[in-house]
Amino acid sequence: MSSRFDAVTRRHALAVGGSAVLASTAGCATVLNAIGDHVFEEVNLLNQLGQEVSGSIEITDPAGETVLETSFDVPSRESDDSSNVVAYADVWTSAGSYRVEMELTDTRVGGVSRIDRRVRIGDTEEEMVAISIGTGDESEPIAVRVGESFSELGRTDQTAG
Repeated sequence: MSSRFDAVTRRHALAVGGSAVLASTAGCATVLNAIGDHVFEEVNLLNQLGQEVSGSIEITDPAGETVLETSFDVPSRESDDSSNVVAYADVWTSAGSYRVEMELTDTRVGGVSRIDRRVRIGDTEEEMVAISIGTGDESEPIAVRVGESFSELGRTDQTAG
């Protein structure tokens, strides 16, 4: 259970944000995906709130083994010193259905402080999960998305299984 944790640096986050603006005005998802591929890992926590969030996350692989179990602190999207993304590498062990459990400490988003979802990973080399905390969507205050690229993670038609 030695998953690598990467706190995304502020410089990387600013590069992604700036590239997102440029790519959206130019209509170029390729540029955005290339930048996102350098920032995101297999499991990514994105804090869209104006406050830091803390909690714990546990991911179980298709064989029932715990492959990620850790506490986290994700700075707010308004933080001057760090990024609002925390990323974990080396989580996927094989293709199949993974259980993602996350609980926020002392924070509720749209009345929700916990998720327990199944996600299907078909390609362990390419697919990643993004957990967006505070999506602004009342029907899904904590969103879980699976995709192979940064732009796929933002699509609302991508849902966990």
